[in-house]
Amino acid sequence: MSTSRYLLIDAYNVICATDHLRETLNENMDAARDRLAEIVASIHDAEGVRVALILDSRNDRLEVEHPFKKNTFEYLYAPAALTADGVIERILKRVKNPSDVSVVSNDNMVREATRSSGAMALRPEELFEWASACEARLLQDAARRRNENSKDWRNGLDIEL
Repeated sequence: MSTSRYLLIDAYNVICATDHLRETLNENMDAARDRLAEIVASIHDAEGVRVALILDSRNDRLEVEHPFKKNTFEYLYAPAALTADGVIERILKRVKNPSDVSVVSNDNMVREATRSSGAMALRPEELFEWASACEARLLQDAARRRNENSKDWRNGLDIEL
């Protein structure tokens, strides 16, 4: 899997900008985060994009989790002194090819910093459209593989004696 493209998601911002995720957030913060991760996993899997959900936290330092046990899909917990917005801005300043980075946020300041760095700013709606298209593509690929495999595979009971 190529990891030259990056998708940075201002996670709680996206969650709060999305009705069904915001409702989940009101009940359980971790469930909302995990649901967002499940939605965008299709982008990771279909396009080989490295994904980071960047989250505010009360931690003293940056912490990283890999929810799907893949090094290319991360939860980045911002140190309390920096916030998720600050982590995104620091990543954008350090990345070699900003044009390979897409940042998703509904925050105008984050979006402006993203554009001024040369990266692509996306709104949450665009993220969900992209994820939906990737999910459809993954399902089509799976169906195609099943059909190809079924042509080559015959049940032992189908063999003429």
